[in-house]
Amino acid sequence: MRELDTSDEPRGPAPASRETPDHWLGSRRVVQVRPHVWNWLAPRVGTGSVLEIGPGLRPTAPVATSTFIDASAHALDRLSARGGRTVPAGGALPFPDGSFDAVLAFEVVEHVADDTGLLEEMARVSRPGGMLILSTPVHASMWSTLDDACAHVRRDEPEVLFEKVRAAGFEIGGYTWTPAGPRRLTRIRARALSSNRRLSTAFVQTLIFPFHAAYQRMFAKLRWSSLADPVPAEADDVMLWAARARHS
Repeated sequence: MRELDTSDEPRGPAPASRETPDHWLGSRRVVQVRPHVWNWLAPRVGTGSVLEIGPGLRPTAPVATSTFIDASAHALDRLSARGGRTVPAGGALPFPDGSFDAVLAFEVVEHVADDTGLLEEMARVSRPGGMLILSTPVHASMWSTLDDACAHVRRDEPEVLFEKVRAAGFEIGGYTWTPAGPRRLTRIRARALSSNRRLSTAFVQTLIFPFHAAYQRMFAKLRWSSLADPVPAEADDVMLWAARARHS
């Protein structure tokens, strides 16, 4: 589920340049999502430093031991209250080169006009061999009213996304994908976000995501596909893992 702050395709919005209201203001509960993803990453990072970009109130990394950067001052306040290190978003990532053993960015790059610049910054602040886990919607043909409601600025084709990640300085290890939900549900979600973003965010944060995270914790399995296997045309969203290239 996507919540957050151009392509040449005929469908899709212009890059967002205006400030948008903080839709997290109606929510106070922090929910750690994607526990199956963290369980896969944790032994590969150990006690290393982790940066998560744009988590809102739904971080994947453990709050008390991680660093978070987000455009929502409210979300950063809530994460900070639970022991997280927090930094407001804006411009280049405010960290020295090689600061982190892992960088996470779920449903972020599709909101950013300069996505290649952000990927380069992720690589810069990653140590050699450091991990990247990133997810984003794909396939311009899958554009829907939900993309408009979420203020997305693009849906890259998977091969374009992979090339951007490689060009930034990462070596991709694998990917996984999810199909689109029912069209009727997509329209309902888009209508809810467009009518009252703060209220709909608070509703799913309180009543949906705690159960969603619990289900993932108990039943979700992470299986990575090789880049030799093409991403299916029906993929709505891709998550990949990569490692910062080691330079001799």
